[in-house]
Amino acid sequence: METGNQNLQKSSSFSFVPEREYSEGRQKLLSWLNQQMKVHLMDGRILVGTFVCTDKDAHIILSTCYEYFNEKDLETGEYRLLGLVMIPGRHIISIHTDVQQTNNQFKPLTNFEETL
Repeated sequence: METGNQNLQKSSSFSFVPEREYSEGRQKLLSWLNQQMKVHLMDGRILVGTFVCTDKDAHIILSTCYEYFNEKDLETGEYRLLGLVMIPGRHIISIHTDVQQTNNQFKPLTNFEETL
């Protein structure tokens, strides 16, 4: 009779990601996972956080998210910590990724490029 630990050891080589080719769009989306993002909203606010997921309605979830009320606050560093947020897609104007971010290290917010 096998115990739970033995069963886990046998299945540890199982991959949760199916081995198949993804479309170019999906590959790009997967490359953004766990990357720093800057999201401009329709009301002028800017949210900066780590991209966690999205859905078919273009809602996105950011973790460790900071809210800036305008570009000036972004430059001066005045922010409000929000934590984990879900942003409805209908409120998003643009999304930018931090192009100089490597190995999940935070870089200055001026290094973003438009991704949409």
